Amino acid sequence: MRTPTSSNRRAERGTALVLSLLALLCLTLVGGLFVANTKTETQIAGHEMRHSQSLYNAEAGCAEVLSRMSNQRDSTNYIGQPGQAWNTLPGWGCYVVLAGGNSAQDPDVSDTETDGLDNDDDTLIDESGETYPEVDTAQSDSVAVDYPWVKVRYKLNGANQVLLFGDHDDNPVTAPAVNLTRGYPIILATSEGMQGSAMRRIEVEAVKPPFTTIQAATYAEDDNFDFNGNQFLVSGRDWDPDTELPIPGAPEVNGILTTEDPAVIAGELNPSQEDNVEGAGPEPSINASPVNLDLQAMADQFSSLSDYTFGAGTYSNLSYGSSTEYVIAHCTGDMHVSGNNVGGGLLIVDGDFDCTGSFTWYGLVLVLGTMRFSGGGNDVHIYGSVLCQGGISGETISGNADIMYSSIALQRMTSLAPYQQIAWHEL
Repeated sequence: MRTPTSSNRRAERGTALVLSLLALLCLTLVGGLFVANTKTETQIAGHEMRHSQSLYNAEAGCAEVLSRMSNQRDSTNYIGQPGQAWNTLPGWGCYVVLAGGNSAQDPDVSDTETDGLDNDDDTLIDESGETYPEVDTAQSDSVAVDYPWVKVRYKLNGANQVLLFGDHDDNPVTAPAVNLTRGYPIILATSEGMQGSAMRRIEVEAVKPPFTTIQAATYAEDDNFDFNGNQFLVSGRDWDPDTELPIPGAPEVNGILTTEDPAVIAGELNPSQEDNVEGAGPEPSINASPVNLDLQAMADQFSSLSDYTFGAGTYSNLSYGSSTEYVIAHCTGDMHVSGNNVGGGLLIVDGDFDCTGSFTWYGLVLVLGTMRFSGGGNDVHIYGSVLCQGGISGETISGNADIMYSSIALQRMTSLAPYQQIAWHEL
């Protein structure tokens, strides 16, 4: 047997050392590659996270604008035009910014210098440097989401007319549509979101779905009515609340719709009173309702949004809203009004509503109990509609009570609803 010599053993030890060094080098290279790959993946993940977060920030900017455009009754945060003003200033728009001057970051900021419109409400058109005005974000500085600017303006057609979304043909059966005469303006909101070095820019389109209710001057869920005198009027003609006259050529609706027996209500009218309930069809205009409204659900939905909430009692000289600035007023029990009272929007009465004073309301009166309009020479004028759930005492309409259907007054109820997003795209 041949035994290794000392020189052979020294050679083998040298080979083992080389192999060990090579193995260590390979492990070092593999480790380095692993660290580099981990770092790259971390950077990619961080970039993707910032990329996504910047989109969320941009969406948050649009959400603030839609919220602040929705509620005209919030004088602190509302940023839109008052009332029906979009008909006279189609160039309206504004920026919501985290800091003054941020609107300059909008790559389209100079478009307002050549759009042929008055964009800053100074009566001048396309002057040098014309742009939409800035308003501060409503966010708290300590936790502000990084959307440096959000631009909101009306959507216009090619003739620079404000596009509206609403009941274009005054027919609740057909779907609301884009038009130039009925509804609320369609708005466009463009927002830029930032997160570190990442930036995303989006644009959303939003509308206010039209408020819908039954087409009648009065809707009741009982047939226990009592009519006194000849001075009252329940009119299904379409009245203009601004001129206080019927709209020429407008279609008529029912004076009274009921879920019970219309013949019972008609039987309470004597021959001289029949033409006091006017509207579609022969007089008296009293017919069976084609639907049974869930008045309690409607009351629950809107009472949570009420601007004024008060308990049962007698109230005089109330002033809640107006013919163009609607509010939601909610009485949590029986309500008796006397004196001089005026308001506009939605009045919700959880109990009975008893009116013995002068009362003018524009919009909708929703009564979950019974309603009574009386008081001799006192004037009651409701432009819009009355919805009454009814009760064992029935309804009394007498004195100078005028309940006049008004599509215009009811369309303005849409102002109480929030804007809803209908389209979204990234720029």
